[in-house]
Amino acid sequence: MKTYFKCLFIVTFIFLSTNVYSSAKDLLIVFSGEELGNLEPCGCFEGQIGGVSRRGALIDLFRKQNKLILPVSLGDLPKSSGRQEEIKTEVLYRALEEMGYVLHNLGEKDIEVGPQLISYLSQTNKVAFLSSNVQLSAPFQTKINQYILKEYVDSKDSYKIAFLGILSKSLLNNSILDFVNICEPLEALYPLVKQLKDKVSLIVLLSHAPLEESIEIAKLLPEIGLIITGHDIDEPKDVIMYVNNTVIVSPGMKGKYIGSAEYQINIRDKKIMERKTVEIIPLDDKYKDSSEMASLLRDYQQMLIDEDLLTKTTQIPLQNGLSYVGSHACGVCHKIVYDHWSKTKHGVAYSTLTKKRYQYDPECIKCHTTGYGYISGFLSYEKSQNLINVGCESCHGAGSSHMNDVNEPYGFIDMSYCEICHNSDHSPKFQSKEYWGKIEHPDEILNKSYKTIK
Repeated sequence: MKTYFKCLFIVTFIFLSTNVYSSAKDLLIVFSGEELGNLEPCGCFEGQIGGVSRRGALIDLFRKQNKLILPVSLGDLPKSSGRQEEIKTEVLYRALEEMGYVLHNLGEKDIEVGPQLISYLSQTNKVAFLSSNVQLSAPFQTKINQYILKEYVDSKDSYKIAFLGILSKSLLNNSILDFVNICEPLEALYPLVKQLKDKVSLIVLLSHAPLEESIEIAKLLPEIGLIITGHDIDEPKDVIMYVNNTVIVSPGMKGKYIGSAEYQINIRDKKIMERKTVEIIPLDDKYKDSSEMASLLRDYQQMLIDEDLLTKTTQIPLQNGLSYVGSHACGVCHKIVYDHWSKTKHGVAYSTLTKKRYQYDPECIKCHTTGYGYISGFLSYEKSQNLINVGCESCHGAGSSHMNDVNEPYGFIDMSYCEICHNSDHSPKFQSKEYWGKIEHPDEILNKSYKTIK
């Protein structure tokens, strides 16, 4: 049964307070979020940005400066539910720990991946879960902090930073409300801000909410100095804004950027933190891969192999009893076309995965083989070697009917089939006419029983 209580009754006042001893006079809050399962750029085209390896390298550079570094995460490590998303969530959380993150604010995707995993991570990982307006109910015990305090201490000075975090009710899927207790963000924030404002030098809010909601919170709670927000913000450099003295920033999506907000102790009044700079940094190839993160990514691929996740995918039946036969079978009659295809990038697509040792990754394999995810389609190299690469049937459909009767109409598709893999994430420069010219079949003298893409 769905249960809703007043916020002050459903959330326990749990907090984590840590003294940080340092000679640094500057504070750098580093923030990321909404990775949505993106561990690294897929490598399908040059110029891709993002990835935990580059992020780890940049945070290492920050640590070499004479500043107090506090990395925080806005939420939404996974993209959806399912076993591969669970593995990625665990790996991303390990990455946060190794990069020295102090907290992770709960997003709706984190909750949707499952309360059992969140419970496990909250009790075994050093990165604290944060949410000021969400608690997960039984049966899985979960440690969620309503706010987190970090205290800077040295021989002369001390100051505290308070981190609050909210999740917008508008983002929750109804299917998870049975084990989620959530109240309106402002109901949770008002008493906390009132309690903390005179005790800390800076209040930071991680607002997992649409931008409009974060702007409204900034208007109503000016005591908050920094709001890290975002939901479906693809270009975060365009979103930096100010509401009175509160700066609102976003780390964007899919781990492509990392943000930083630098503060300095006010010399006259040690209780005040003065903002110096706010920056959104694209994680491009100028940042070399962190060796620790690269090792973690290799562990991730090994986990996929150990669980044999590739062959455990759900297989959907094809319509009309069709089945895949493989490009070699097509080449018996269509030798000229087959020879041309084998020299295109489609004809060697599988080898691009084996070079990186990603041939056991279900997310990658579906666009580098034929029929993966369908009954009779690619399952593994050992079981369906004839279906490696982006073969004839990737574009023209399963060929069993045509094999049985060459007069059977076969092979007509439209460009939407191409855009399944040539999408904005993996092929942003895709132009149908230009790309079609790279794979267009040569004329055949005999047996023109197939049609081409229009």
